[in-house]
Amino acid sequence: MREPLITLTCDCGTTVEIGYGKVWTCDSCGKTWDTNRIPASEYGALVAAVRRYRLLVLGPPVVMAAVLIPLSVLSGLQYAFLLFVLIMGYGLLAVPQLRRRSAAQMQKSTKSWKLRPE
Repeated sequence: MREPLITLTCDCGTTVEIGYGKVWTCDSCGKTWDTNRIPASEYGALVAAVRRYRLLVLGPPVVMAAVLIPLSVLSGLQYAFLLFVLIMGYGLLAVPQLRRRSAAQMQKSTKSWKLRPE
């Protein structure tokens, strides 16, 4: 899984998205920004929350497919239809709730880091 990018906005107004631990030099004004100044524990908590969200969204449909696809091959197409209905129901009913809850947790726990140029 790719880690979330950090959006940096230079004092001159230039914006760039870079990974954690990278150093960026602004092309416009020449200032250097280092994302290593962000506390590793806070960034680690952000990465863990993103991974947990992805697991909660993708895990149940994969498990349902792993169980119901062999059943539909062996027993009949009614299990394929059941898989379709279950995944659609999960996507329409559960995923929006997970997204709202995850977004609220992210806004509450994620800080806006104030980095200074070097």
